[in-house]
Amino acid sequence: MDMNVAVLKQVELPYVKLSSGGFSWTKLLTLGLVDGNAGRFQLSRFVRIRDENDRFIVLGRLNAQVGKPLAFKQDGAGVIREIWVLTEGEVQSFAERVQNQAQ
Repeated sequence: MDMNVAVLKQVELPYVKLSSGGFSWTKLLTLGLVDGNAGRFQLSRFVRIRDENDRFIVLGRLNAQVGKPLAFKQDGAGVIREIWVLTEGEVQSFAERVQNQAQ
């Protein structure tokens, strides 16, 4: 399972809308999320969500994370199994890693 990064745009359980949020992260291109286009993804009933402080949060609190960058893992069917809300430092680190890989 690969980890992907996107910005949470909307929560309509059991689905979420994710977009690039204006970031030019190469990994987002594989999801079809380019320059503001949002993709709709299904959440597992048993999705594990961690906040910026690495604490578990319940699914019902995911709406409070709208607009924030996330890292997430999907299973083979494309269902999201794990979500991490990223800190600014993690976003910066990921963006630098992607930029270095592109060079």
